[in-house]
Amino acid sequence: MIKGKSAKEIFDIRFFVRLGCILIIIALAIFLYFYGKQRTLYVDNWSTEINGVSYRYADWAEAQVDDLAASEYNPRVRRGIPLRGRTHTITVTTEDDNFNLIELDPVEFRLPADQSIISLPGLIAGLPVEDCIKEFIPEVVEIPGVSATDTSGGEEAAAEEDLFGDMSMDF
Repeated sequence: MIKGKSAKEIFDIRFFVRLGCILIIIALAIFLYFYGKQRTLYVDNWSTEINGVSYRYADWAEAQVDDLAASEYNPRVRRGIPLRGRTHTITVTTEDDNFNLIELDPVEFRLPADQSIISLPGLIAGLPVEDCIKEFIPEVVEIPGVSATDTSGGEEAAAEEDLFGDMSMDF
């Protein structure tokens, strides 16, 4: 006759130690996913259009994200900054028409995606950071005369194969 285990035998100290280890591993995985994942913020000094209004690039600007070193931005410059976590602070310094330095108040923001772009002209104009930051999606540029599907080398690769034959090595 097979005897079943009692609740005391099932829920002994080993059960709770194993359960605790599993919960710690799950909590650590969640923490590392949100706070240990590296994201890229592109700080952009290009002319842009936000909410139907055009903003011209700044002639000179300096931006510092979190406690990282400040970087200078001339017209039409974009730099990527690797960051960890989702919430960050940016401080922007620029010049007015009389070459006086103006330091804008630090702005706190959340990264909306793994790759985000923030517009310095929009921040300098005083727009809310939510309007100045968006997901960065690289554009695919078509080069005339080159098709996107032609990656093999075409006729040249076929001619080499005929010349030398099959040179694959099987082990």
